[in-house]
Amino acid sequence: MRREVIMLLSIMFTLAGILIYWTNTLVSRTLISAENETALETDCPLALFALYSGKYDISTKNLILILENKRSVDLKIDTVYLFYENNVMKTFEVNQILSGNELKSISLTGVDDGFQTGRIKTNCPELSVDFTRSQIT
Repeated sequence: MRREVIMLLSIMFTLAGILIYWTNTLVSRTLISAENETALETDCPLALFALYSGKYDISTKNLILILENKRSVDLKIDTVYLFYENNVMKTFEVNQILSGNELKSISLTGVDDGFQTGRIKTNCPELSVDFTRSQIT
């Protein structure tokens, strides 16, 4: 009887240790992820970026946008919207980091010809870049 109690207690303590380790790891990862996201959003008033250049290949339906981050603040490029005639809009999810003071190339595939304007949105609600088809070679 005593042996079974000791065995049962050993199993319970082992499971409790595993549960505590798993909980600590999960909480740590969640906090680090939230901290990184908050850091990006709090830097928004300092952020500035521009369309450096762009190229569209009609045969492959590939649009390449080169973005220039003009400040030392990292930005997350969330979405590119392309606007066509008759109020048609196409959305392209990007979800890439544009590091501070760097250029980054973003490639969009499946872009139909005929877009007239575009908008590049970031994680900062007030920060986006608009462009026209004439800016794209």
